[in-house]
Amino acid sequence: MGKGKGQPRTSHFVRFTIAYKVVQYIKRYNLTPRQAWLKLSEVDDKGNWKKRGFQQLLEEHYKNREFDTHFIGQLKDRTARINFYKNHIKKFVDEYLSGKEKEVEDKIQLWKDILLKMKQKKR
Repeated sequence: MGKGKGQPRTSHFVRFTIAYKVVQYIKRYNLTPRQAWLKLSEVDDKGNWKKRGFQQLLEEHYKNREFDTHFIGQLKDRTARINFYKNHIKKFVDEYLSGKEKEVEDKIQLWKDILLKMKQKKR
C-alpha cells in the first residue's frame, strides 16, 4: 500500500491543547478566537516565543513532516500565524466547543434521568 495523500494527521493531544488554551484566552481576556490565537502565539523582539512550551507544542504538531523547523520558523511571522489560524485553529476550536456542548447535554440528560427515577421512587 502507498502512503496516504495530504498532510499527516495532527494528534488529538495537540488539537485539544491548542483549542483549550485559545478558549481559555477567549474567556480570560475577552478576545475573539483569532485575537486569542495571536496572543497565544506572540513572538518577542528577539524572535522567541513569549509563552513557555509553545515551541514544543509546535514541534509536536509538525513532528511527522519534513522541514518541521522551517514551518515553525515561518510561524513567527504574523501573516503566517493568521493563515495558520484560518486553516487549522478554527477547526480545532470548533471541535473542542462542540465536544464541550455534547458533554454538557449528556450531563443534563443524566441529571434529568436521576431526578425522574427519584420522583418515581417517592410514589
